[in-house]
Amino acid sequence: MAPVNLKAATKVYCSILFDHINPSPCTLCGQSDSGGLCADCLPLLPRVTEPICRCGLPHGDDSTTLADPVAPLCGRCVRQPPPFSASQAPLQYNFPVDALITRYKHRADLTVERAISPLLAETPLPWVDTDALCPLPVHWRRRWRRGFDQGAHLAHLLGRYWQRPVLPALVRQRATPSQQGLTRRQRQRNLRKAFECQRPVSGLRLILVDDVMTTGSSARAAAQCLLDHGAADVRVWTLARTLGHRRD
Repeated sequence: MAPVNLKAATKVYCSILFDHINPSPCTLCGQSDSGGLCADCLPLLPRVTEPICRCGLPHGDDSTTLADPVAPLCGRCVRQPPPFSASQAPLQYNFPVDALITRYKHRADLTVERAISPLLAETPLPWVDTDALCPLPVHWRRRWRRGFDQGAHLAHLLGRYWQRPVLPALVRQRATPSQQGLTRRQRQRNLRKAFECQRPVSGLRLILVDDVMTTGSSARAAAQCLLDHGAADVRVWTLARTLGHRRD
């Protein structure tokens, strides 16, 4: 078992307790509320519009070109199909979503979790044949520094809403450098043999859960690891998806 950073973990749990005792104002407008986002600001979060490709990008987005107007794949996925069979994200990784996720991931700001909870509660299970949710893991050193694993938090929150078990089947066996700022090719090299499957997954239909999909390199590597260990199917759900002309 990975060591626990007691200082960081205590900070997270104290944040939970304090937030319940003293609810913060709305994260965006600052008006008094029960914490998180108020009813006026929640609809302002930029949404991903359908139809979407297997990689999670809308077909109408400038970064994709349909190889066939009827086909479910964009041109990029036709050339290099991802190992996962589908992906979905309710939000675009633009302001204010990017700022909220940064606070959630790097500062363990759980008011953000409360802010997005109404959105998640209204999000139906996208694939009803799913057997379990699998968090996309962070390396134990990164989790130790933060005292927080955003993918695991999201997976357990969704598991309650979707009534599906959480199966932490993957571990990150290498402390890979941060993916931020890397090109698609650099990300792929960075993630070679990064994941290891530590639980039986043979025959299971799984949803990988994470906070953000950028180029999809982490999701590809994790999905391939699960499939190599016998998973019947892997889909990906992230809270947000990077759109537009980003570095890849």
